[in-house]
Amino acid sequence: MSVLLGTHIMTAQPSAVKNAGKSVFSLTTFKSDGSLLASSHGVFISNDGACVSDWTPFAGADHAVVIDASGRKMDVVSITGANDLYDIVLFRVDGKTPGATPANGQVTKGNKVWLLNYGKGGGNPVEMTVDNVEKFSDKYFYYILAGEAPENAISCPFVNSNGMVVGIMQQSATSNAIHATDVRYAADFKSTGLSVSDPLMRKTSIPVTLPTDREQALLALMLSSQQGDSIKYIRNIEQFIKKYPSSTEGYVARAQAEMQAENYDAVSRIMETCLKNASDKSEAHFEYGRLMYQQAAFHPSQPYASWGVDKAMEHVTEANRLKPLPLYQHQAAQIIFLKGEYEKAYQQFMALTNTDLRNPELYYEAAQCKQQMNAPQEEMLALLDSAVANCREPLGPESAPYFMARGMALEEAGQFRKAVNDYNQYDSLAIGVKSAEFYYKREQCEVKSHMYQQALNDIARAIYMSSGDPKLIAEMGSLQIRLNLTEDALRSTDVLIQEFPEYDEGYLLRGLALIQADKKKEGLEALQKAKELGNEQAGELIEKYK
Repeated sequence: MSVLLGTHIMTAQPSAVKNAGKSVFSLTTFKSDGSLLASSHGVFISNDGACVSDWTPFAGADHAVVIDASGRKMDVVSITGANDLYDIVLFRVDGKTPGATPANGQVTKGNKVWLLNYGKGGGNPVEMTVDNVEKFSDKYFYYILAGEAPENAISCPFVNSNGMVVGIMQQSATSNAIHATDVRYAADFKSTGLSVSDPLMRKTSIPVTLPTDREQALLALMLSSQQGDSIKYIRNIEQFIKKYPSSTEGYVARAQAEMQAENYDAVSRIMETCLKNASDKSEAHFEYGRLMYQQAAFHPSQPYASWGVDKAMEHVTEANRLKPLPLYQHQAAQIIFLKGEYEKAYQQFMALTNTDLRNPELYYEAAQCKQQMNAPQEEMLALLDSAVANCREPLGPESAPYFMARGMALEEAGQFRKAVNDYNQYDSLAIGVKSAEFYYKREQCEVKSHMYQQALNDIARAIYMSSGDPKLIAEMGSLQIRLNLTEDALRSTDVLIQEFPEYDEGYLLRGLALIQADKKKEGLEALQKAKELGNEQAGELIEKYK
């Protein structure tokens, strides 16, 4: 069915108009399962793959293709920008394209334009007249046209007599009028590092076109990695590698994705390509060595034959030879530690504290060396004190692990109140919800410090976070009995027995709480039940209290 808005008279169109028809393409978008999502049209506006169409087909799309007027199919590789209000998008395909040039300015009311439709040889242009013009965003135009549009002409371009693209056809949502949005509006879209976080761009799995500025492109890559869409992230990485083939960052990001899948053959291929293409060979060697170190350190039970710590050291040593940097020397020290050469590693970590790299991690790692060498506790504590002292002010989440490490060392040294102070600092600095294990650990230290109210609060929190771990409920009951909070202990043990009727510790604590409440007979019965369930302590307590 066609739309008729005025009398249409067939006239001979300029040759430039007919020639511009070669720039029209068909667009097809697909879901992740490969099924068809939507189809439309659009126009190439450059010879290097820039395309303009309507945004709607891309919402929810996993991938897309275009087919030009000659029948050549090309993949859509990225989206540069879009606006859902004007339903327009600028995207890119991979390949040379027969682009038409966007018109420079406004086409005034009463002038002729030609609607180019998709077809072999440029299709059959349809002449129309500009009926009205509305301005938006200070410099762009929205056209209302009089004429008859062929069926299924949405997003086909309008051109002037010189074959320059004026706008993209849109059907009005409120009338039968034929509208066109200024193609320059889409042509001016630019992507930035933040574009990947645009809510509109997150509605499609087709990646955002990376910015031409490398630092902005790196920002986009980093933000993409945090969005939980692994397929889209990989597409962004591949786009980065193609755009910046001599930069290490793209290869490393791709290799790290394969590392997570434990696909070490792929990591090797990627990093060998990185070594070949990277302009900074020292960085390429360092990153390759770092990946080998990570595999050896975190997956020691799954060695990869052609890697290992010695191979990692070869790459890091070569990186340091090409460009001596404390960062490379730090990685070397970590490899030495992994090899078990603790004294040598300690010396290297401490030497690095006299460089610009000086940071809390170096002192922490030196403390780990001392621990492995069974050095006196005070030597390790002194290093952990230095780690904390070198944390950047104001303290942030990155400082939290050093307070936890010192707290654990202080607790081991019997300095329980100081340990609790460090655990408190960790609790205030660490991002996110802490684990039940953390609150149980702090509770144990608080009990040793006679900080009983804090201990009760922490064990209650641990129980809540563990969804009612019976061992933690038992710890609560035991502490309440110890503090003569008999009624509280009875309530805790009652819950324990009801929820875990086969848990012997519940009956043991219930018995002690009842005896504490001067209910000796009932208490002994509970202890007997604990004994029957296999509790070894119950028999001794029965003898004690009977």
